[in-house]
Amino acid sequence: MFVKIHILPAWHRLDQKYIPVFRFALGVTLIMAFTTAFGGQLAYIIPVLSISFLAPPKKLSIKQGVIFVVIVAFSTIAGYLFTGFFYDFTWVFIPLVAIILLWIYYTTALPVPLKLFLLISLLATPVPKPGMDTTVWARAIAITLTTGAIFSVLVIWIVYALFPDHEVPAKAAAKPKSIVKSSDERFRQAFETFLITFPVFMVFVVFQGGNGLLVLIYIVILSMMSGISHAAGKVKIYGNLLGGVVILLFYQLIATVPFLLFFLLLYLGTALFFASHIFSGDRTSSVYKTAFSSLTLIIGQVSLGTATAGGEIWSRIIQVMIAVFYVIGMQELMNALKSGKQ
Repeated sequence: MFVKIHILPAWHRLDQKYIPVFRFALGVTLIMAFTTAFGGQLAYIIPVLSISFLAPPKKLSIKQGVIFVVIVAFSTIAGYLFTGFFYDFTWVFIPLVAIILLWIYYTTALPVPLKLFLLISLLATPVPKPGMDTTVWARAIAITLTTGAIFSVLVIWIVYALFPDHEVPAKAAAKPKSIVKSSDERFRQAFETFLITFPVFMVFVVFQGGNGLLVLIYIVILSMMSGISHAAGKVKIYGNLLGGVVILLFYQLIATVPFLLFFLLLYLGTALFFASHIFSGDRTSSVYKTAFSSLTLIIGQVSLGTATAGGEIWSRIIQVMIAVFYVIGMQELMNALKSGKQ
């Protein structure tokens, strides 16, 4: 009589419902560790962009990963050249940005993670930090986003190798049919989202508001999170309020123990807590995802234990809340206008 010996690690025998939780937590923590060490311009946005890979889960083949990195690299380099060449020609530069932005929102050929990388590259590149040349800033953004895309794809491959999905019967694996929107409906939704982001971009370009760039970045992230509805506005408010409370507790702990290892362990534990709710299937899962996104965006790359870190935390919280209330206000305005037309 033979005894079957399991040689696979214990996590390979986890219940299916726990696999996305551990994969999510480990993935975002590895990317957070990389960006903390890397420290490039806007590196703190890479972990929050990677969330779109992990929730909902998106397994990438070798081919898909390579194509994703190539597109990001090509697009960011093109953005760098585009800004350097057209930036001084305002009446050419602005209309071209508007057309590209509208196309990104409209097309279905690009996955959400890729759209986020392209949107940040397109909108953040012409808004340099004070004292920085636009071309130098554009090159720095291109390097950060390309490096971040490469490492994000590598991490996705690693966490899927460590926590693979269990094989399920073909019938159980069948996916529900997705609702196909007409081109008119997609254009209307893309144009509404465009009306939320483009005016803010114009304000930042005209007034060179590089210090408040987090507002623009978070508006872009929120615009890709959910549709324009009253319920979506509630999710954004509740999620960011929850995220703000956790951020303050998180900061107090890392200010007490200002060590990188403790920071990463605390972030891992926090990611596990949020992931258990994100993948719970409850109605509140989107609230927890929004909260974790805001926490990741604000807490990333904060100097641990320094006197200026507390001020930076509060500055980022205020900027994020400005972005949240702006997006919600614009959504409610558009809903009111549509109701008036109906």
